[in-house]
Amino acid sequence: MSLFFDNNKLFDAEGHLTDDGLYALKDGTLDDLGALEAAEHLTFCDYCLLRYTALIDAAPECLKTPMRDLIPQVQNLMRLRRFRIMTNRYVSTAAAVALAFMMWRCISIGAVDITVPQLNQATEPRPSFGQTVSTVVGGFYKSLDNAYRDFTLVAQSGIDQLKTQNGSTTAQGD
Repeated sequence: MSLFFDNNKLFDAEGHLTDDGLYALKDGTLDDLGALEAAEHLTFCDYCLLRYTALIDAAPECLKTPMRDLIPQVQNLMRLRRFRIMTNRYVSTAAAVALAFMMWRCISIGAVDITVPQLNQATEPRPSFGQTVSTVVGGFYKSLDNAYRDFTLVAQSGIDQLKTQNGSTTAQGD
């Protein structure tokens, strides 16, 4: 005895799905070919689709509702994917900008005036690539430190001004 439904009994003489075929589709006892044929038939036959929908509606309520709500899990996955995409974009952009600045700095340091003949002059040793990268990265961190220090000074002066304004208004009120 086969576990699968006989595909020859899937359709009746008029070309509609039989009742046994609909039950087999609902129960999942159709093989792959039978399931594909039934699904294709349901895409264009409204009569069979209504019968199949009524068959599903007659199922117990516990089979119609999902076991748990999947919306929070899907939303969390979407947030995680959006975070990864945005992070990858920003990291790629930052790496490209850093590489561009580093190459620009290396080219500007290594630029030599071609018009002056340098055959008889002693040449200074050119810095190595590692020294150039170290110089560029050190300059970047130094400028970042200066920007942070300037921001701190501006914020501190604003706080001092607020303290003085508050102190002067209380002094006038006394």
